[in-house]
Amino acid sequence: MSNKICHLCLLLVAALLLVSCLDTDYTDEVTLYDDIAITQFQITSARVTRHTTSSTGEDSTYVADDQSVADCPFYIDQLNGEIYNVDKLPYGVDATKLLCEVYTKNNAMVFIENIARDSIRSLTSTDSVDFTQPRYLRAYASNAQSYRLYKVTVNVAGEQGDGIAWQRMADDAALAALGGMRLAQVGGRMVLLGLEGGSTVVFHTDAADGSAWAKAAVAFGPDTYYNMAVMGDTLFVLDGTTLLRSTDGEAFAAVEATGAPRRLVGASSTELYGIGGDGRMAVSADGGRTWQADRMDSPAALMPAEDISLCSAPYAYMDSTDYVVMAGNRPAGGFPGDSTAVVWRKVVEYAEGSEPSKWICMEADSHNRYQLPRLDGLTVLALGDSKVAFGGAGIGACGDAPFERMYESRDGGITWQPSAALAFPDGFDTATPAFAAAADANGYVWIVCAGSGQVWRGRLAALAGEQ
Repeated sequence: MSNKICHLCLLLVAALLLVSCLDTDYTDEVTLYDDIAITQFQITSARVTRHTTSSTGEDSTYVADDQSVADCPFYIDQLNGEIYNVDKLPYGVDATKLLCEVYTKNNAMVFIENIARDSIRSLTSTDSVDFTQPRYLRAYASNAQSYRLYKVTVNVAGEQGDGIAWQRMADDAALAALGGMRLAQVGGRMVLLGLEGGSTVVFHTDAADGSAWAKAAVAFGPDTYYNMAVMGDTLFVLDGTTLLRSTDGEAFAAVEATGAPRRLVGASSTELYGIGGDGRMAVSADGGRTWQADRMDSPAALMPAEDISLCSAPYAYMDSTDYVVMAGNRPAGGFPGDSTAVVWRKVVEYAEGSEPSKWICMEADSHNRYQLPRLDGLTVLALGDSKVAFGGAGIGACGDAPFERMYESRDGGITWQPSAALAFPDGFDTATPAFAAAADANGYVWIVCAGSGQVWRGRLAALAGEQ
């Protein structure tokens, strides 16, 4: 009897709970936000027209979809409601048909105004948009009661603005006789180190003129010409184990250096860089007097060994900061299957209290179709807003003809695309056995060719009106 009463009580409790549940309103609750913003904007794909010149001199044009534009960062000024890219999209991009993606805070809905700004439509990632002029986006809050307006400006490189206007200077027979060579600006001079016989000799010319080269009364060991760096207005060279400095390319003085590297590769505004005996990066922050191992975030096995070139420029997005790119090739004999070069970068902050940074190797990625080719005499320059690279014939599995094209990177060395705007001048000596190139402080590119003694000086058309 007691068991039956217990069961009856349990049934009664269950019934009461069921009634309680049935009375509960289970309508989904939705939270509406009026705190909204566009948090990310990017171009995901574009139609690009490219012009190429083959090794036989034949020109060709082709149009293709290009997803590499997604690597171009856009910056969002939330205060002023502006979205824009500092690094321009490559020349040839069709700005009338761009695909883009927009990310928002609190699931804001994004609409785009038409060009006349009298109607709007929903913005999707599959609809092409004409960005040849600024366009306006509206990010609506989920309660549909308010929106934020953003002005989007997409900057695309133009051929006239980014091309190089070349001038052929006087050929020089003394320079024609040189072997390997390196070139740099030192103060008001362009200084050339070259191999003559078994020694490194030094020539210099006025950077504002360039019509005549003078030979300095100095000579160094045969490896010195590729052990050079310029920091500020001072040239550093490593002659064997002796580090020397010069401010004019004429007189050189020894630096009392402790722990100097076996190879000197370049400099930023505040640091000298070399490669130590252990194959790792070395750094000096006191003008070469003391050296120590630099910080590296990638294996030393990925370091370049040949055709090493380094360039440094102020970082556009941070004050008191340099962006340094170093590129080169692995030994030709050990890696015959390599078709691409090795690229490293370092972001150097030198404001008071800045933390030391690390070298990072931008390793080859099978998804990256635009890697830097493995070229003989590979040279990288900081030019305008870009990094530019070129060289002689391809090495190993790289099939490029000598000086076939210039490559341009607008994303800090991650991707390198053949440039339609940047090209070698007509009459350039593509058969030169050695060459040297440098960019000076006024935006000029200098190229000196052995064999023919050609000297070329060119300037970005975009800088032509500047002094």
